[in-house]
Amino acid sequence: MNDSARTIQGPHGPFARQENGLIYFYKNDGVTIDKATALEYLKSVRALDDSGKARLIVIQGHHVEYTFDAQHVLLTNALISGLAFVIQTNTQLLTAGLLKDMAKTFQAKYPVAIFNHIEEAEEWLLALSAE
Repeated sequence: MNDSARTIQGPHGPFARQENGLIYFYKNDGVTIDKATALEYLKSVRALDDSGKARLIVIQGHHVEYTFDAQHVLLTNALISGLAFVIQTNTQLLTAGLLKDMAKTFQAKYPVAIFNHIEEAEEWLLALSAE
């Protein structure tokens, strides 16, 4: 996999790998993510970065829900090495906060963080890769 920028249209928005190596997922509004959808998300991530060290920024949409099975699939995969949610509202904070808490429950092998600005998420994920 080269480091050039690429974009894949996922089932609920584009996944874009930028030249900095990070993958950005711009999630649509009004989405319920089930296990099958979560697997499609991971398929898109794998197509952009199959190193097992993908770093993902999720720009959270509004009115987004995750089933328990979807949470488990997304938080126990071996593709991602860091996951950052970028949120703008209290509702998005609650959704992302639940996933961050579930990552601890599922003993995720990678850190999950929540940010208000993309630049903060980028800085955090790029620092992870330097460690």
